[in-house]
Amino acid sequence: MADLDYEKMSGFFKALGNPTRLRIVKELTEGEKCVGEVESSIRVSQANVSQHLTILKAHGIVDCRKEGNARCYYLRQTDLIKKILKLIESKEA
Repeated sequence: MADLDYEKMSGFFKALGNPTRLRIVKELTEGEKCVGEVESSIRVSQANVSQHLTILKAHGIVDCRKEGNARCYYLRQTDLIKKILKLIESKEA
């Protein structure tokens, strides 16, 4: 079995350890969204959303593509993120 990259794993969970980033990730479980759509959905400024998306992208949680002048983001591992969110939600109940 390969050695785990604990630094990478820690960064992944730190990136998810912010309420706004969790809300963004939850929003992206519904599918790809451009920055403006995320901004409208979670009611956070465009600059703030962009900063959080940059962190999520740096940790391999999201990726993006350009559509004209807009950047549209999507989850890189949708099933994994859905399982993590489900686990978090079950702990709250």
